[in-house]
Amino acid sequence: MVEILVVRHGQSEADILNRCEGWADYALTDLGQQQARLLADWIHHAYALDAIFSSTLQRAKQTAIMIAETTKVPVTYDPDLMEQNNGVIAGMLREEALIKYPLPLGGRKRHDAIKGGESEVQLRARAEQFMSKLFTTFDNEPELKSVCIVSHGGMISMLFRSFLNLPYHTDIHVPTGDTGLHLWKYDPASGRKVIAATNLQEHLNVEQ
Repeated sequence: MVEILVVRHGQSEADILNRCEGWADYALTDLGQQQARLLADWIHHAYALDAIFSSTLQRAKQTAIMIAETTKVPVTYDPDLMEQNNGVIAGMLREEALIKYPLPLGGRKRHDAIKGGESEVQLRARAEQFMSKLFTTFDNEPELKSVCIVSHGGMISMLFRSFLNLPYHTDIHVPTGDTGLHLWKYDPASGRKVIAATNLQEHLNVEQ
């Protein structure tokens, strides 16, 4: 079976500035870079990667680059792995965003998007598109046995739903901490899918 490592980026500047991130392109903090280095070392010793796929946003790219440099495996950047487009509130302080663009009573419908952004349905469509491309890659390149995906919390939840063929309206969110790693297994021949582990962060349990 193919191993699929699904990874969230390390701590970003927006996390400590309390700003809405989404498509706002913040870099990793010093701590985030350290987290990414620890993750890269852990992956290098635990897995034999054949490919890395990453979001094009800076915080994910920096994380992916550290994994690539440590494992000597090149990165393929794919905008389909970006976080949900949060439109006009990207980079805005969270308190300011709640005042200027409050959530409608009962929340936004799955087909509704904030001004300049994308809806949950559109986010799911991107997840479906990426997974379709990934499964096609496995069919065309059977030598691939272990791949790493570097993305973002919201997109990772959508990738879970897509991987498991859950309905688009499924309200399941999978928590992923800084550099948290999920391990999936997939058999291209039979289509069998296994969730082997979720939100692994043992690489962070080291003496600082």
